[in-house]
Amino acid sequence: MLQHRNLRDWPTTEDWLLDTYFEGWADADADLILSATAPNYCFHDPLVGRFARVSLPRYFTLLHEKFARTGAMKRRDVAFILRGPMIHGQQFWREAPALGLTGTSEIILGPHGIVSERVAYDLNLACGQLRHQL
Repeated sequence: MLQHRNLRDWPTTEDWLLDTYFEGWADADADLILSATAPNYCFHDPLVGRFARVSLPRYFTLLHEKFARTGAMKRRDVAFILRGPMIHGQQFWREAPALGLTGTSEIILGPHGIVSERVAYDLNLACGQLRHQL
């Protein structure tokens, strides 16, 4: 796991921060995500809301509650895979395969960690389900 590797194993601190952040999302692990964020971190999902460092764990709870109506869910079911960067360097592909959510994220990296992430979803059935249940 990334948190057990030494920072020297990455070419730059920026690489370590992004890898740790991505692993946190892939594991739906708010603590791991937050270990790569700056003190003023802000996450914005237009279908769920805005979350700061202290409220990010609530994001996973809300997703779990909204999508659990379709059946039993595990923690990994609310995990997201981030890939990239895309052409502009700050944009990344974002996908939650178990939920059917896809889109992009703009991730801003500062000297003390990830400062913000703003999500934009592709319009699909899962987005409609999330939007109507919130």
